[in-house]
Amino acid sequence: TLWGEPYINKPPGLHWLIASLMKISDLKGAHGLPSDFIIRAGPAFLSTLIVPLGGLIQWKLRPGENLTAITTSSILLTLLPIVRHGRLAMLDGTQLTAMACFWLVLLSIDQSQNNKIRLLTAGLISSSMLLLKAPLFIPPLIAALIAMFWEGIRLKRVELKWFGIGLIPGCFWHLWHGLNRGSEALWIWFGDGAQRVLFESGEGSDLGFLVPTIELLEGGWPWLLLLPMGIYVAWNERQSIWGKWVISTSLIMSISIFGLKTQLPWYSHPL
Repeated sequence: TLWGEPYINKPPGLHWLIASLMKISDLKGAHGLPSDFIIRAGPAFLSTLIVPLGGLIQWKLRPGENLTAITTSSILLTLLPIVRHGRLAMLDGTQLTAMACFWLVLLSIDQSQNNKIRLLTAGLISSSMLLLKAPLFIPPLIAALIAMFWEGIRLKRVELKWFGIGLIPGCFWHLWHGLNRGSEALWIWFGDGAQRVLFESGEGSDLGFLVPTIELLEGGWPWLLLLPMGIYVAWNERQSIWGKWVISTSLIMSISIFGLKTQLPWYSHPL
């Protein structure tokens, strides 16, 4: 609830974490309220996981190049302050970590019998994204599917069943929410979800696609100097697994972000 009224702006995934930390902690701040530290601790910790996860993704894409993976994590560490909007109690840093974890699991898929476990894990991570922001997992899923299809990975129907099983917790909560809230539950998907960002210009959106461009230019130094070379190398190595994933994820996330009607500064974080 917010001021005594049902809060239906976002799914409760991150709020459950914050509430759990409040319950197990006796730390109090001003006026007897939970301390700022407790409120921020969970989202802050989850946001920092992008640093090792980014390095592991690079290690999967370029096996044997340990220095490349370490450098990737080091660069992500310097960019970490960009996810501190709302004093790290917002969803955005956690969303980045969930996306990275999702891609890392899908990158681990091979011809072994462990694919069922990996796809179940990918489904559970997708459930977590459904509990952070309803349509969140769609662009990362499309980007991964394009890269995997390009790479020649074909999943059997019996394996995909495990991904569906992993989706059950997230889908079940939204179904339960719909049964309890009726048409109000659609606000998460359309009012504050896809419809708002795709079709309605919100506060701070006056410059349209220039908003994420400006944020990228402001927050990406000095690593932006590497961007032209990175694009050139990715295109030249487009037949490698690294090139395919870099091109696919960069293209789909750029389309997803620059195409939004509502633009807020932190929407550029995945870029």
